[in-house]
Amino acid sequence: MSPIAIREIFNSGSQAGGIRTYLRLHYLEPARQRGETMVTLTAGDIHKELGLSNRVPNVCQVMESKILEREAGVKVSSKQGPPSGRGTTFTVTYAVEPASSRLDPKAPATGVLPIPGGEPAQPEGLRLFYELRGALKEAYAEVGGGEAWLRNERANHYGSAKRKKML
Repeated sequence: MSPIAIREIFNSGSQAGGIRTYLRLHYLEPARQRGETMVTLTAGDIHKELGLSNRVPNVCQVMESKILEREAGVKVSSKQGPPSGRGTTFTVTYAVEPASSRLDPKAPATGVLPIPGGEPAQPEGLRLFYELRGALKEAYAEVGGGEAWLRNERANHYGSAKRKKML
C-alpha cells in the first residue's frame, strides 16, 4: 500500500481505526479472497509497514481487539509474544471466515457456516470436541471417577521404594 493510501486511512478517524482498516484491507480480506483459513500477523511488521513511531503497544492492542474480530469477520486463534503482551515480536494468528459465508461484509461474524435452507452447521473443531468429550467416562467410573484415579496416580507416582527413601 502506498504512503498516500496509508495517510488517507489514518485521516479517516482514530489511529486504532486506521490500523484496523489497514489490517482488514491489506491482510485479512485478501486472505479470505484467496480461500485461506488462517492468517498470522506480527506487530513489528505492521508497525514498520505503517511507518509508525513508538506505537507498537497500539498495534498490539488493535491486533487482539474484539472490534477487529467483528469488523473483519475473524477470530483470534492464538497469541504469542513477550510477557508484557506488547512488543514487536507479538504475533496473532486469526481464523478467517470464508468469503462465501459472509453475505454482508459489515455484519458481525458468527464463526458458524450456514447450510442453505437449514440450521447452521457446527465448526469442524467443535464437532470433534463434542465427539471426544466424555470418551473415558466409563473407564474412570470403573476406578471410582476421575478424581479418585488422579489421587491414586499421585500417591503411587514414585513407587514404594522411593517413598521409603524419602521418609
